Amino acid sequence: MQRRSFISVSAGVVLFVLMGLGLPPSSHADQDAGAFIMKLADKALTALTDENISNAERADLFRDLLQEGMDIPTVASRVLGPYVRRATDEEMKEFISLLEENIVRKYAIMFKGYSGEAIKLIDTKSLRGDMQQVTVAIRRTNGEPPVEVRWIVHKVDGQNKIIDIIVERVSMVTTQKEEFVSVIRRGGGKVESLLGELRERNAELATNVKD
Repeated sequence: MQRRSFISVSAGVVLFVLMGLGLPPSSHADQDAGAFIMKLADKALTALTDENISNAERADLFRDLLQEGMDIPTVASRVLGPYVRRATDEEMKEFISLLEENIVRKYAIMFKGYSGEAIKLIDTKSLRGDMQQVTVAIRRTNGEPPVEVRWIVHKVDGQNKIIDIIVERVSMVTTQKEEFVSVIRRGGGKVESLLGELRERNAELATNVKD
């Protein structure tokens, strides 16, 4: 699969990739990560595919879910690669905010594109430390082969949080890191060059949430 495959999959697949983010964690700290992901998918479908809400409302709901379910600071640190050590506290704070906004503006609108894809839990396995990998298969409605998605989950204060999503062996974190590091290098190694790029992208994407 090509590097751009993570962002070129159908809207329905992206929907399932992102729908699990941030739903309320289980009261059981040791809840199996597979059950966690499946419960997230079920609740997100109900909340975010409602045809009676506006694009702006959908974006706000998605933002809340994203903040609750993804460990955004950890993801932000990982996608900056070696430049995370060069970022000032203020730059890091703004980058986390811009990254979150970019995800919301890029993907919230896609929840309107849900077309009945089905998700099936394949397996859950422990990785190093407290991390777990949840593998699911997404059966598409257009007759194409199922898409394999792996969620990497770890614990933050005893709660499940997503730190990476791997679509057919293409990592969201790795893909974003390659892109962002390239932007910083073109900008002379300054993190500010990436911040400026994200500000512009987010401004362009802002029209997506307008009805």
